[in-house]
Amino acid sequence: MEIAAAAVGSVLPKLQAYLLLKDDNEDPHDAELLSRELTAIQAALHDANGAARSHDDEQARAWTGVARELAYDVDDTLAALLVASSPPPPVRAQDDGDRDLPGAPFSFKGLLQRATDLSRSRPRTVGKAHVPPPAVGHPHPQQPPPDEEVVLVGVDDARDGLIRRLCLRDGGNRDAGDLEVKAIAVVGSVGLGKTTLVRSAYGVLKPQFDCSAFVSVGFDPRIESVLETLLQQLGFTDDEAVTQEPREERQLISQLAGFLQNKRYLIVVDDLWDKPSWEKIRCALVNNNHGSRIVATTHNFDVAEQVGAPYELKLLSAENARILFFRTIFGHEVEPCPDDEFTEAADKLLKRCGGVPLAIITLAKLLASKMGDRTEWHKVCESIGSRLENTPEVKNMRMVASLGYYNLPPHLRACLLYMSVFPEDYEIRRDRLVWRWIAEGFVQVEDKQAESLFEIGESYVDELVNRSMIQLLDVDYADDGGRDEYCCSVSFPVMDLISHLSSQENFITVLDDEQEACPSAQQQIRRVSFRGQSKTEDSASPATIRRMPLLRSLSFFSPGGAEHIDLNMAEFLRVLDLEGCDLSGSYLLENHIGSLIHLRYLGVRDTRITSVPEDVGNLRSLQTLDLTDTKVEQLPASAVELGELMCLRVDYRTRVPSGIGRLTNLEELCDVSTREAPGMAKELGRLTKLKVLRITLWKPSKSLEEALVQSLRRLHKIQILDVYACGGGGRDDCSGRLDLLRETWAPPPRLREFQARAMSSYWSPLRVLPAWIDATTAPHLAVLVVQLQELRQQDLEALGRLPTLRVLRVDPYASKEPLAVPGGAFTRLMECRFRDSDLAPVFRPGAAPRLRRLEFCFRVRNTIDRGNGAFDFGLENLGSLEEVTVYVGCQESREPEAEAAEEALRRAVDRHPNRASFDVTTFGEELMCFDDDE
Repeated sequence: MEIAAAAVGSVLPKLQAYLLLKDDNEDPHDAELLSRELTAIQAALHDANGAARSHDDEQARAWTGVARELAYDVDDTLAALLVASSPPPPVRAQDDGDRDLPGAPFSFKGLLQRATDLSRSRPRTVGKAHVPPPAVGHPHPQQPPPDEEVVLVGVDDARDGLIRRLCLRDGGNRDAGDLEVKAIAVVGSVGLGKTTLVRSAYGVLKPQFDCSAFVSVGFDPRIESVLETLLQQLGFTDDEAVTQEPREERQLISQLAGFLQNKRYLIVVDDLWDKPSWEKIRCALVNNNHGSRIVATTHNFDVAEQVGAPYELKLLSAENARILFFRTIFGHEVEPCPDDEFTEAADKLLKRCGGVPLAIITLAKLLASKMGDRTEWHKVCESIGSRLENTPEVKNMRMVASLGYYNLPPHLRACLLYMSVFPEDYEIRRDRLVWRWIAEGFVQVEDKQAESLFEIGESYVDELVNRSMIQLLDVDYADDGGRDEYCCSVSFPVMDLISHLSSQENFITVLDDEQEACPSAQQQIRRVSFRGQSKTEDSASPATIRRMPLLRSLSFFSPGGAEHIDLNMAEFLRVLDLEGCDLSGSYLLENHIGSLIHLRYLGVRDTRITSVPEDVGNLRSLQTLDLTDTKVEQLPASAVELGELMCLRVDYRTRVPSGIGRLTNLEELCDVSTREAPGMAKELGRLTKLKVLRITLWKPSKSLEEALVQSLRRLHKIQILDVYACGGGGRDDCSGRLDLLRETWAPPPRLREFQARAMSSYWSPLRVLPAWIDATTAPHLAVLVVQLQELRQQDLEALGRLPTLRVLRVDPYASKEPLAVPGGAFTRLMECRFRDSDLAPVFRPGAAPRLRRLEFCFRVRNTIDRGNGAFDFGLENLGSLEEVTVYVGCQESREPEAEAAEEALRRAVDRHPNRASFDVTTFGEELMCFDDDE
């Protein structure tokens, strides 16, 4: 239903735009009436989306399916008419009335008749008032959600970590801060075992408090019932309350607050879904300075932030996942069968589950029911969505996942459902996902204050992450071969659910090695996801595509086969994503690309192509062109004719033609170089909508830097700026320095990421930190990666005042003074790396309270000379720290001094409050000073 609403919502603005652009002598009657009918259908679909989806109402499902197909056909018709500068594509006769619009696959007259018939046939169940989801039951408020009723392994460590975060200390060791009410929210995606963890901690902590309660709130709760349960569990007794009528919310809050006023209480608020529910409950939990504690569990990170300090529950480790898997199947932890085939099946399933306990238990039980049939093992390993056997365990998993799904607004449901186009366990680049959403029409401008469609799409991703429906994977800023772009993933329970729903909706058609033909000749296929492991020719691919004349989206996630497809019949294609396919010997682009005049997204990243044909300039609707990691040496001159292009990504070796400034709709321009295009820096000033710029300055001269800075001053919307200086003459050669960028440029206030790097810190492009990097000039700066000649204490303090900084990587070639991070600095920082430095900073109490990953480098000799002979870096003050990487330079130090440094780090490991993992590496031992050297 949400897909139908999204499709109608996407096509209505286009139809209205067509009515404004049409010639005066055209008959507007049918198109205007069609617009009215579609508006009424859209209203009915939105009302239906506000209500529950009934899986048993086949009539309503069929009606919304017809509405979806109608919207797609209107969109295809408008696309053919609005691309006036391109020749009309060939069409086939449709059983739809006379085709009175040249080049269009359907007539307005026929479309209007279909819309009128659809409105008249609307089932009574579509467009009714909101009711709770009948297919998505929720447990009683006093019972834990079904996904948490599992016995987890490895819960002890997580429980102990939670208890430490609650700061419960013995009476003699308490301070004033311990007496304040502290609230922590355990947050994470569905099926991680949040309730199991909190229940375990609750059992340990309960004896330390005067009174305690454990209540579940659930989806769409009755707060009065929750408050009454709290009173009962806490031991509130009131003889009058037994006989009186049900109490109102205010009365319950007053009674609860009065009862807790002089008590040290422990309260667990489980399964919290929204802020209003928490706000009402929190009103009753008084701040009484008795050392009380509150623990909540939630899927929503925004709710967690409102409750208090978030405690993000992690996935199970590989070892614990394996233990849980075999315990579920055999009742014990030891793998009982040395059978290689079974072990292979177990490994595949564990990989699919990704450390999610609910998924592990569900698939383990499914495999346990088929222990005697090896063929069935492999079927279980390869199944997902509609292909997964509908056992009670699978139904339960889908029901749990559907709670979050149906709590989403309709436009986010459609966007989440679209993610089933990607294979499971796939790392989906955030920008790729958003640009594809835009190409498909799922991102609509509803708020006129929004800057762009991409920003709206980014907000969709953020909201799905906040609600734990998808997980945002960390960027690796260590330059060690890790993930270098923002990616997201979908857990197995959610991916199984959306794959199942997508199949029901005929939304995404998945074709793989086991399925070589269209699922149904009666269904109109709009979106196809090809998958498989074979690199041989897939003979089914061309034939399959030819049977899909109205195909809108084609994605390949297979190493081979894409080079054989025939796109002659895919004239209405909007999205062509061939990323990762080997097209080195293919003429696919040369043969077909110029005819795909409706194409909006062309992804040929990492395809080994060596050229882009000149007729790419025909793609006047193209919004995204991704040529990253290809072997394309020259972008054709016709590329500057792509007036609708919003995102252009090339390989850093690709030469960009002059005239790039004509692409005035560009919002993202990545990996361009001035090596053979020195005039590019000046042309950038014409791209006033640009938000993302990643550029390599080849042998940056003063004149080149002046041109760049002049252009940057005109780019008032820039949010991400990444400048890489390459080809300089060395440390003493000032030609590679970006002094003007440091001294004379002031960024727009919305800058959120800035990178300035060279091949190494030895050729640092910046002498010191730019003065404009401060809380006033860059209030939204979240990511900063810079190489400096020198890092000063004043720079460190300025960085610590940045209110939104999450990631900091500074590569200082030298530090001439001791460095200390003061208390209260870096309030939002989560990752910090000081690389190639000779001194490491000391973290004072209260600094960087959210820091999880820390990397630093120091030289033993320099550290002693600057007064830190104890090698105390204040790591015990970083209570949220999880990973620490330390590089110890032993050059010019004596053996006892180096040993003292290592011993100090070992003590830091032992006494760290969060049991952070430490990785210590020494280097430069060959340059140490030994006694016999004298």
